[in-house]
Amino acid sequence: MSKIKVITDSTSDLPKGVAEKYDIEVLPLTIFFDEDEYRDWIDIAPKAFYERMRKAEKLPTTSQVNPNSFKEKYEQFLQNYDHIISLHLSSDASGTYNSAVIARDMVDKDRITVIDTRNYTYGFGQMVVEAARMAQGGKSVDEVVDRINYLISNVKTLFVVDTLEYLKKGGRLSATKATIGTLLNLKPILTVEDGKIVAIDKARGMKKALRRIVELMQEQGVDLKSQTIKVGHADNIEHLKDFESAIEEAYGYVEKEEFEIGCVIGVYCGPGTVVIHYI
Repeated sequence: MSKIKVITDSTSDLPKGVAEKYDIEVLPLTIFFDEDEYRDWIDIAPKAFYERMRKAEKLPTTSQVNPNSFKEKYEQFLQNYDHIISLHLSSDASGTYNSAVIARDMVDKDRITVIDTRNYTYGFGQMVVEAARMAQGGKSVDEVVDRINYLISNVKTLFVVDTLEYLKKGGRLSATKATIGTLLNLKPILTVEDGKIVAIDKARGMKKALRRIVELMQEQGVDLKSQTIKVGHADNIEHLKDFESAIEEAYGYVEKEEFEIGCVIGVYCGPGTVVIHYI
C-alpha cells in the first residue's frame, strides 16, 4: 500500500481544522496591500481582510506560490511518503498550478501527481479533502486520481457577487458597465465552465439573485437532497442565511457544509459574495 501525501494551496479555502484532520499540507499564496504583505489564511483572516478591502481605494494584488516553495515541500515529504498528489485552483486564474508542475519536474515526475482542478475556493477544496480521505483509507494513487477526475467533471459552482466594484477594479468589467450595474443594483450570477468564470444571468438585488440561483438549479433538474453541498460567503453571513432559507423553501432541509471564501479569491470576487458548490 502506497503512502500518499496530499498537498494544496490556500485558495482551496479549507474550513478550520480540516487540513490537520486529514494531514493536508497547504501552501499559501500572498496578498499585497500597498506596502503590506500577507500570507493567505496565515497572516490575515478573511474578516479583517474584507473590512480593509471595503475601505481601500486601490485593489490589493496577489502572488502565486513559487516553484521553489513547492520544490522544498515535495523534497521534504518524499522522504517519508511514496507519492504526492498536489491539487490546485484553475490554471486560468493563477500560475500556482504551473509552479507546481515546474517543481514536480525538478524533483520526481514519477512520484508526484499535479492536478489542475479547474475550479475555485471550496469547489476544489472538497476535492482536496476527498483525496486526503482516500489516501488515509489506503486507496491507490490511480484510485484517488480517477476519483478526482470524476469530481473535476461533476462539481458544479454557482455564485453571486454583491458589488460590481471589484470586477471593475480588477479589470474584469468595464467602468461603464459597472456603473450602470451599480445604479440598477444588478447582481451578476456566475458559474465555472472548464476552469473559467462565466456570467449566466443577473438579478436586481442580492436576495433576488440568490433566489434566482435556486430557480436555475430547479430548472436544471438538480435534486439537492441527493447532492453533496457546500455553501460559502465572503464576510456576508446574513445573505448566506438568506440563501440557505431559499434553498430550504425549494427543497426542504438539506445537509450542507459552510465555509468562508478566503482572501486571495476575495480579491477578485469582493466582499459580500455568496457561492454554492454541489455534486
